Amino acid sequence: MRTLAALMMLALLGACATTEFNPAPGAPVYPAHQDEVKVLPGFPPEGSYDSVGIVIAYGVDLTDKDDLIEALQSEAAKRGANAIVLQGDVKLRSSRDRNEKVLGAFALRLKP
Repeated sequence: MRTLAALMMLALLGACATTEFNPAPGAPVYPAHQDEVKVLPGFPPEGSYDSVGIVIAYGVDLTDKDDLIEALQSEAAKRGANAIVLQGDVKLRSSRDRNEKVLGAFALRLKP
């Protein structure tokens, strides 16, 4: 029973991700975006978007990429972005006595 409880706790921790936001210099402040935040494969044409900032998601070793992307989308939406462009793939880094997954993205506000 304890083993099952421990496994369930690890699964819950694996789904959790924390985020960080770094605004772009001189970026306008936008109200939160209420709709889906798109994940773009690359940057759109120059002049068709405003750079809002950079969002970074951190998760434990068991966190999967989809959970990190959802965390990035959520944080970007809070900052008024309606799209993100990933900064590469998930990175694994050792921090003290644990491994941590990190994924970053550029938060963009696409112009209509």
